[in-house]
Amino acid sequence: MSEYANRFGRRGGRGIRPWLLVPKVIAVCIYIGSLASATAIWLASDFPALAPNDPHRLWVMNLVGRLVMYLVVPALLAAMAFGVALFLQHPRQFIRMRWLIVKLISLAILIPSAHAACSSRLAILRRAFEQSTADDAAAWQLAAGLLITLAASIWIVILGRLKPRLGQNWARTFKAMAEK
Repeated sequence: MSEYANRFGRRGGRGIRPWLLVPKVIAVCIYIGSLASATAIWLASDFPALAPNDPHRLWVMNLVGRLVMYLVVPALLAAMAFGVALFLQHPRQFIRMRWLIVKLISLAILIPSAHAACSSRLAILRRAFEQSTADDAAAWQLAAGLLITLAASIWIVILGRLKPRLGQNWARTFKAMAEK
């Protein structure tokens, strides 16, 4: 074993990757956990059954709104920032990986659509509370939006963790690229 290798046979100097990967994993855990918490709070509150002018109704809306605003969104932005920093280390290699392309396309669809769906439903529910009316359709749509966002986020985490080949054969791909 070389004097530069550690006891596991690895050389030192892995660069900044571990310093970016650990905070990204923590940010993703906070994002998924807080999104799951917001979804669970919303579903457990039995929101449509509450009276239109019940103060508990406003409390649940504010709690879920604050949880999303102060935990879900910042954790998502931090995870995205660390992900971009990881991507920029070796962009040419990463952009050729099909799993990453699928993940980026999924994120490009999920983030704006989840934001538009959930924030608009929450705004509709706040207006309905101010007018002392009940909008059960918006409450169920928000529940569905939170559940779909959570399921899609878990899908993206699994995709990033497993890194499936998706029909890509690296030996053939790199051989063809080397011959060109």
